[in-house]
Amino acid sequence: MNLLFRISRAKTRLYCRKKLISSKEEYTSFLKKCADDYKPQVLTVVDNTVKCKAKQSELFCVIPEHSNLGRKYGFPYSDELTDKENAFAIMNYLTKHTYYCGATRNILPDDGMEILRYSFNQPFKKAINCRAKAIALTDILNSYGINSLPVCCMSNGGGSHFLVNIWLKEENRFIVLDPSFNCYFSNDRGRNMSVYELSECVLNNRSVTVNGYSFLGTEEFKDYYFDAFIRDLMANISTWETNKRCRKELSKVCGVVFDTRVPKTLAL
Repeated sequence: MNLLFRISRAKTRLYCRKKLISSKEEYTSFLKKCADDYKPQVLTVVDNTVKCKAKQSELFCVIPEHSNLGRKYGFPYSDELTDKENAFAIMNYLTKHTYYCGATRNILPDDGMEILRYSFNQPFKKAINCRAKAIALTDILNSYGINSLPVCCMSNGGGSHFLVNIWLKEENRFIVLDPSFNCYFSNDRGRNMSVYELSECVLNNRSVTVNGYSFLGTEEFKDYYFDAFIRDLMANISTWETNKRCRKELSKVCGVVFDTRVPKTLAL
């Protein structure tokens, strides 16, 4: 990683520690500063073969307390729609009823129920970060039987962003969503992509379309988002080993370790 990026990132972290961002205007100003200081990273792929394999039989288990999570908060779901259509509708609903802030100090347990209890229909000062957004969407989708897992994308320098990989039964494949910015990705043929397909396009400089992007209801920072939150973070992709989270893990902040390879297909 180049020295300028290290310095810029250190300044950003110091800024976050000094200042509690509690309004949309403050976060917009913060992101503008980040975009102005942005320097692209040199992409180097990390070998994921050292990571353990996910326990597929446990990967989409629904925690008993989460079995009615989506319905409790009114998330839309219809048996007449496909998994993809339902997933898009649920992500849109999550965007409308919770705020995202990547510089928030509101760090919450890895528990969709606690995340929604804290942030649902709350003001911006209770915005949640990308990890919380991804875990909340994962827990909601799994509660409706849409097999989903959170994905951590990380640069070699330690920067990270969380997405959600969703298994579409009707298409027998994954696609990836970003609930923090309400978007999904397609290639030059219009095909919605999984996190690995997205990574391949990025690393080979192929065209990627960002669909549905929303930053506080606008398309502001869209180019910066793709460069800093997606392109720079395709070096290392991981998930959790199992969705059988115990009560201790559910109540602990960042209790789940993302040290497992994301499956490219499923033996369901």
